[in-house]
Amino acid sequence: MNDSDDAYSPAYIYRNPCGTNNDCVNPSNLDATGINQWSGVLQPYIKNFDMFVCPSDGTQGIAPTNWDDTVGGGNNLGKGGGNSVSFTPGTGLQDLQAPRISYTCNEALMPRPRGGIGGVQVGATQNVVSATSIASQSNTILITEFTKYTNAVSGTGPGGTTNKSHRPSDGWSRDQAGTLAYDTSSPATADPTSIWALSGAAANAIFAQQPTVPFGGGTLPHIVYVNAGRHSGEKVDNFVYADTHAKSREISQTFDCNNFQWGDKAYNQGGADVKCAATGNPVTVR
Repeated sequence: MNDSDDAYSPAYIYRNPCGTNNDCVNPSNLDATGINQWSGVLQPYIKNFDMFVCPSDGTQGIAPTNWDDTVGGGNNLGKGGGNSVSFTPGTGLQDLQAPRISYTCNEALMPRPRGGIGGVQVGATQNVVSATSIASQSNTILITEFTKYTNAVSGTGPGGTTNKSHRPSDGWSRDQAGTLAYDTSSPATADPTSIWALSGAAANAIFAQQPTVPFGGGTLPHIVYVNAGRHSGEKVDNFVYADTHAKSREISQTFDCNNFQWGDKAYNQGGADVKCAATGNPVTVR
């Protein structure tokens, strides 16, 4: 962060934001151009990919969208432990990403590179988020754990059935009931005036669907990518916060409207308010 003007890394960038058709206005198949994900971008500082796999992760980490089966573990790269789905490698590319990863980041602080806000075209870069803009760095989630259900973070892509482990998560919805994904990659669904904080009940309903959710989570809020208890008898997860300290806690504790830890404002979209589903008022963070 010191080397990046106090800004967090994006969740990922495409190697060619103009897509395989090289059309920067209407790009196609962006995934197939290769992905530089935050775990790979940080390697000059970390110099270790093993730390991106949690020892308690039954999947042994999820593979990248584009992975070469001669790199980082061979054909087992595509196999997930959360269900029986078998994955195929991409188009021969190797994404700049940990060969296996047990963690995902929070899109509120580490945004996707896609557009859809304020007329920005899909494929355009988004603003990065500065730590100085965050109301409570010590209580805003930066990184947490991927779900063990690989179908919830996977779908079709280059080469067939692929992992989508480059995707970030978030704790928001675009409806008050907490059933519709808030997704800045889709101009039709990304409305900065209608961002709702997921309630604990809404998040639990999504977690209950993880074992059987269709590829990619369908239209579910992106909390579907997050684990709902990996440690201490599947009761707690580990979280890294925006000030970079780590803490173990029950995920249900992160959805309190009076201490909403998934981003009290849409920092990646100009600071729009995030509203509490119970009251309609903006959430706060301690």
